[in-house]
Amino acid sequence: MTKRKLYCMLLRRGPSLGGTSKRMQGTMNAAIVQPTQITTLQSRTARLREALNGFGDFVAAARRADPLPVLQDLACDWMRAEACEILVPAGTGPLHGEDKTKLCGPIMIGRHVVGRVEIRRSRPFDEDDRALFAALSQMIGVALDHASLQSQLDERASEARAYADTLDTLLTFGRDVVNGTNDPLRLARWVVAQVPAMVGGERASVLLLPVESADEPTLVIGNGHCTTPERAREVIDHGLAGLVLRERAPMIIDETDTDRRWLGLRLSRNDLRTRCAMAVPLFWCGRIVGVMTVTTTQSRLFNPTQLNLLELVACHVSLALHTSTLDVRLAATAATLGALAHYLETAMGEVRAGNLAALDMVKAVAERLREEQLALGEG
Repeated sequence: MTKRKLYCMLLRRGPSLGGTSKRMQGTMNAAIVQPTQITTLQSRTARLREALNGFGDFVAAARRADPLPVLQDLACDWMRAEACEILVPAGTGPLHGEDKTKLCGPIMIGRHVVGRVEIRRSRPFDEDDRALFAALSQMIGVALDHASLQSQLDERASEARAYADTLDTLLTFGRDVVNGTNDPLRLARWVVAQVPAMVGGERASVLLLPVESADEPTLVIGNGHCTTPERAREVIDHGLAGLVLRERAPMIIDETDTDRRWLGLRLSRNDLRTRCAMAVPLFWCGRIVGVMTVTTTQSRLFNPTQLNLLELVACHVSLALHTSTLDVRLAATAATLGALAHYLETAMGEVRAGNLAALDMVKAVAERLREEQLALGEG
């Protein structure tokens, strides 16, 4: 074969060789692209695995007293960002923007928006980042919901412990009352020493109203001392106890500096240090037998729950006061009846001896017995 024929043959096969070359080039390009896609997919898989492994950290953060700082750090790690801000409530800031280095979205619990999260970093966010950010918002919502529920559970547990402690305290108080003294004054001194710690106060006082019309009111203050009858009457006329007597209902003074009821009272030197007070009447059979007051130097310390507890304590105290008062009156009545019996026996002896003037003594004893009967009926 001559050189000319060989040359012509190569020219005729040129296009076929060129097509083969293009197919080989395409195959080579596909071989190059495929490893790149595999690398990208592996990177996404690794990042997703890393994100899912961090879910437990979000739940653990929710158990903290203030979960937001930890959640913000976890969100930065999740998004590989430099700054994160979680706002609860959401406020009025925009949830979307044109800044490609910032992502912002709502935090939802159920269907309610409770806050928003903002993520910033120096390089722009891509589609993968936005997909992870949507999941991040949901995880933060779950964590905040968990924190809210945990807070409610802790609060209920605290209330349960408080109620259990209160029940134990009331049980101890009731046992001490029924096993204690039958002297009203000693009982009042014991009450003013025990009650403040039970309801969270600092000082207490008990005003005892007179049982007999001729008796004087008695005011037992925090140090266990009894004031003068004049001071007791002043408290009835111008003090907080007197206000409760007129209202016939429990009462709280949240802030003595601003409450008009307190500002209208005539205060003692000890009352000037009071910033919060509560008082309850002591009832027995619809009749007020006294008033119990608890005060503190802290503003807005007492709440309705403590007032209810004080009223429950007052029920114990009312029963104890009534019982002790009856004991005192029964003892006095027994002594009176003994004396009247002695006078009656003496008078009857005089009558049998022929001294009819002794009948006047018998008449006087009978009148005194009727008076005692009326007094016992009124009690």
